[in-house]
Amino acid sequence: MAVKNGKTANNHLEAESRRRILDAALVLFAQKGYAATTVREIVDAAGITAPSLYYYFGSKEGLYLDLVQTHGAQIDLALQSYAHTSASAKMRVKDLVDKIFLQVINDKDFFRLMFSMYYGPSQGAPYYDFISYHVKIHAAIKKVIEEGIASREFQSGNPGYITWVIRGVVQLAMEEQIKDDREKIDRPRLQRILDIILDRLERPPSP
Repeated sequence: MAVKNGKTANNHLEAESRRRILDAALVLFAQKGYAATTVREIVDAAGITAPSLYYYFGSKEGLYLDLVQTHGAQIDLALQSYAHTSASAKMRVKDLVDKIFLQVINDKDFFRLMFSMYYGPSQGAPYYDFISYHVKIHAAIKKVIEEGIASREFQSGNPGYITWVIRGVVQLAMEEQIKDDREKIDRPRLQRILDIILDRLERPPSP
């Protein structure tokens, strides 16, 4: 029993050390950029030693990839969760956008990092396919719009154009969330904007 308890305690300690390294790296990468952040800064912020970082992640590059994969997986979970509902197309679009937007609110440093790497230079970081998240979000919204048109909930129209309109609003709201110097589009405001767009898509009732 003592051996088992000792192993469990060691596992918890390792998990906590990994978490502290990942959390410290995310803040520093988001604030300073990948290239400008040193291993020494990460381990000092995490309160651990450099050998511990290399033990868990192998290198700064390995740490970065583990970090973006871990946080990126949460976007995939949000995209998967909206689909399991029988709600109207309008409500599914709003629910999908809200889940993605809530992810941005709760994980601002990751989205700051993602946007800086997506729109800016690579800074020598290992390649990671950030564009896939934009593609997945676009495809998920478009799919619901297509289903809404097919079910006659929405009027006929080009689902691609409609998706771009919604994506534009969502992208602006996301970018405002990760900036600290302006009035933001919050969750209620974003939902009201979506209502304005989607209400105009709904098929008018038959006379």
